[in-house]
Amino acid sequence: MPEEVFPIIISAADEVRSSSAYEYDNTLRGGRSHHVAIQRTQSGRGWFRDAAGTHDVPAGHAMLFSHDEPTAYGYPAGATAPYDLRYVTLMIGTLAPLLARLRTDFGSVVRMSDDSEASALFDEIGTRFKQRTFRDRLHEAELIHGLLIALYREQVRGTQTTDPIEFGHHYLRSHFRSPINLKLVAGKCAVSREHFIREFTRRYHESPGALLRRLRLEHARAMLAATDTDVESIALASGYTSANTFCRAFRQKFGHSPRGR
Repeated sequence: MPEEVFPIIISAADEVRSSSAYEYDNTLRGGRSHHVAIQRTQSGRGWFRDAAGTHDVPAGHAMLFSHDEPTAYGYPAGATAPYDLRYVTLMIGTLAPLLARLRTDFGSVVRMSDDSEASALFDEIGTRFKQRTFRDRLHEAELIHGLLIALYREQVRGTQTTDPIEFGHHYLRSHFRSPINLKLVAGKCAVSREHFIREFTRRYHESPGALLRRLRLEHARAMLAATDTDVESIALASGYTSANTFCRAFRQKFGHSPRGR
């Protein structure tokens, strides 16, 4: 049978738990790696355990896991408030790399605040599943993809105050095709340009300027290989303010002009 490529919802429900007997070990579930759960705490709190330890999952947060991994979750021992949760289980299909990137960059416990785009999409997915109101399979896949993107965006925004250097890293990777500069990015992070460059380089072993140049040149080289677009348009689409600046950077990096060998 052909492998399913489009993500599809398997189940969605609300539950309220009030006993520490509520505990699941995913290694014992007999599930599959492409069966993934997104479980949001509506009120109260749960816990999630992985190789890094046990993590609190308070209201406005969600845990992400698959049904065959060495993780566990449940109701905290000693808690008194009910653990009100909402979950969606799905076959992840071709969105597995996106989910993996989300977990790699931000962990398996992520923010999903009440008024966020991610929370609205999560609730819509659960409601449409229960009411069978997806327009078609593509609509279902579109909403799941949008949810993962919204979750990623929410985590990036959160780092602006909790970890401005990490926020700057995500900002560069998301905006390199725009004519941004390091002074602007440092301002977004609310730190000085000098502090941003120093701490960024220490953490990522690459200066922010080097990352910006690399992303722009890799994007430009991909456009050159895939299209007949003129060099000036490629330069502008890759974040350069002029074709001359782009051509000079390209020759320094690759040893030849953009359209020459």
